[in-house]
Amino acid sequence: MKQLRVSSLIVATVGSALVTMSSIYVALRMGALPWPTVFAALFSMFILKPLKGSLHDINVAHTGVSAGGLVAGGLAFTIPAVWIRGGNISFWRVVFAASVGTLIGVWMTISTRKRYVEEMNLTFPMGIAAYDTIKAGDEGGKKARILFISMGASAIFTYLRDGLGLVPVVYKSFGMFPMAVGIGFMIGVSPTLSWLAGGITQMFLKLSWVKDLGLGMMIGGGLAMALLGSKKSRLEIERTDVLVAVVAFLVILASGVDAVSASIFAVLAVLVVHMAGVVDGTTGIDPMEIFAIIIISVVGFVHRLSMSNAVMIAATVAVATGLAGDSLQDMKTGKLLGSDPKAQLISEAFGAAVGAVIASILIFALHSKYGSSAFGSYFPVPQAAAVSKFLGGSALTKATIIGMIISFAFQLAKLPALTFGIGLYLPLFITLPVALGGVLRLLIEKLSPKKLDAWNISASGLLGGEGITGIIIGLIKPL
Repeated sequence: MKQLRVSSLIVATVGSALVTMSSIYVALRMGALPWPTVFAALFSMFILKPLKGSLHDINVAHTGVSAGGLVAGGLAFTIPAVWIRGGNISFWRVVFAASVGTLIGVWMTISTRKRYVEEMNLTFPMGIAAYDTIKAGDEGGKKARILFISMGASAIFTYLRDGLGLVPVVYKSFGMFPMAVGIGFMIGVSPTLSWLAGGITQMFLKLSWVKDLGLGMMIGGGLAMALLGSKKSRLEIERTDVLVAVVAFLVILASGVDAVSASIFAVLAVLVVHMAGVVDGTTGIDPMEIFAIIIISVVGFVHRLSMSNAVMIAATVAVATGLAGDSLQDMKTGKLLGSDPKAQLISEAFGAAVGAVIASILIFALHSKYGSSAFGSYFPVPQAAAVSKFLGGSALTKATIIGMIISFAFQLAKLPALTFGIGLYLPLFITLPVALGGVLRLLIEKLSPKKLDAWNISASGLLGGEGITGIIIGLIKPL
């Protein structure tokens, strides 16, 4: 494996530790998780380029660096749920959940990469942003200037917003997120307008069950794309998925979860990782806590789980889906650069393993310092608050089931039901800047198509600047 070098693995390990530490803070304190992908690319380039590292060396290292952030997010968005509910969970169960989630997320990349990166060729906007960053940094010239000017402007704006509080997070229902505008530009006008239609529908209906309907549409649309999106390599994909399901069943069973719950978990874990690949590749969003809610709801509907088992399963799912989404973004970068996916996968495993240990230690250190009452107050973490509502019951309301059926049928008819469901579920202040990015792309395509490449690079800079600033704020803020 010529592209797998010790230097890349060292950078992946050290960088993942840094990203994990910052991501725990950002996720818990700000209720958000900036994508670490572009930061990881720049960090790897800064270390390896002076050492004569190739673009492939940089890319392999960046794959591992970014992994720790998503493991941290998976734990931060789920584990505090048990403390919010007044329950408890042992440190070793959290380490176990992070480790099993890492195993599933990395292993499933073998099948999901073929389907969503190679065969369906989904957008994966953060992967494109990382590619633009690595290429521009290597080549210099006009593209590099465009990228770093856009990235710098986004970083300054984000620091004024999050670091100094001089810019509001939301202004008149519009989220002040450069990253969201960049994502909208990359995924194009059709998905973003569908997303906007869902957001407008949510705003006008103002009914308690609209978010449940949106959740169902996300599940149904993602499931339809995951199951029916590709007919190639079906036997190979099924073998890989079955192996993962069998191992997941045995491992969770050994942890003390009953056989029925372990069986449901194993099957659904494979499905939601595929759904994460679809949603992430289509929108650049990885709603890992939603996938966790889906599984603990279904398992809890069939067989009541203890609070400790429920949150352990939720954390395992969140880590697996978050890590799979991150890995696929990196595999998109690798495809564009021509990197060896096996070398990337090994680096991802190294980075994720480091993230699993460090994130587990940090979240318990914070619990020990601040106590259970801090989660949901000093650490708002709304994702964990949402998970906490379903630790003792099911989220499969009538509206959710209806949304699943409608969305599955619409997606089969090639109607963008998945993004419509995202619009129904997410707040309008996130939807509006995404739609602005999509409309801006349409205008550029119509009025100045020759400049589309430069605008694409600019959009990558918007994603990278906000993501990098979020990571740095997490590193410099006191815990």
